[in-house]
Amino acid sequence: MAETQSVKAFERTERAVVPEAEEGSPFRKIWNRHSTAITRIIAAILFFGGWEWAVRSGSVNPLFISSPTMISIRLFEVFADGSIWSHIRASGEIAGLGFVLSVVVGVPLGMLMGRVKLVRDTLEPLIMAKYSSPTVAFLPLLIIWFGIGILSKIVLVFLGGVIVMIINTEAGVANVDRQLVETAKSFTASEYQILSKVVIPSAVPFILTGMRLAVGRILILVVVAELYGSSAGLGYIIFQASANYDTAMVFVGVIILAAAGVVLNALLRAMEIRLTPWTTTLAKW
Repeated sequence: MAETQSVKAFERTERAVVPEAEEGSPFRKIWNRHSTAITRIIAAILFFGGWEWAVRSGSVNPLFISSPTMISIRLFEVFADGSIWSHIRASGEIAGLGFVLSVVVGVPLGMLMGRVKLVRDTLEPLIMAKYSSPTVAFLPLLIIWFGIGILSKIVLVFLGGVIVMIINTEAGVANVDRQLVETAKSFTASEYQILSKVVIPSAVPFILTGMRLAVGRILILVVVAELYGSSAGLGYIIFQASANYDTAMVFVGVIILAAAGVVLNALLRAMEIRLTPWTTTLAKW
């Protein structure tokens, strides 16, 4: 009898202790929920702290690289006095028009290449030749053809983005499940119905990926285009600041471009999740 009571008492104690052990400490809970954010914050503190120390201690010449504090001050100043907005507007106009033209031209052309073998065989060598050649090399020709105004810059940005859109759209169309296409044909679906109901929905993830890749190329080419014959733009202020050894201002331009790239990528990622939720996978680790 005494032994039975001892066993029951032990079981009650075990049930009481095990949940407490499984719950763990509050620090463990916080780590499990926010481990990614914590590691990113720690890495950022170590990186920027080491950078600040290197400049302030004289290990790095401030003439060649400014400290994070000086960059932050300059970034606040240009936004506070409003001097940066005209440059953001100028670069945004070039990037926006070039991006829209890249999508408007690249997506239909990529779909046509993916659906029509004759078109693909005809244009693919030209597309790959352009993709393999540096887009920057066309800038002198574009300036001769279109002048040093905004048109030559838009065309340069367009050339950099449209190739990415064509290649990704063609890949999306080529990867459409053939059984779905044959099933649609068996129900006497027209080419337009196959395209709108089967091909385009299947190619959307590839198209959005192409848009995300195009954003990065376009932002780079905007800077390159504004190095020549410009009086405004983020590329212009980066070039002028580097000529004057104003490294803080150089970083201001780079930070704004990087922030624009991150924001645009996040927006396109959110669009991808909204339009194609079946392609979204959540990694466990």
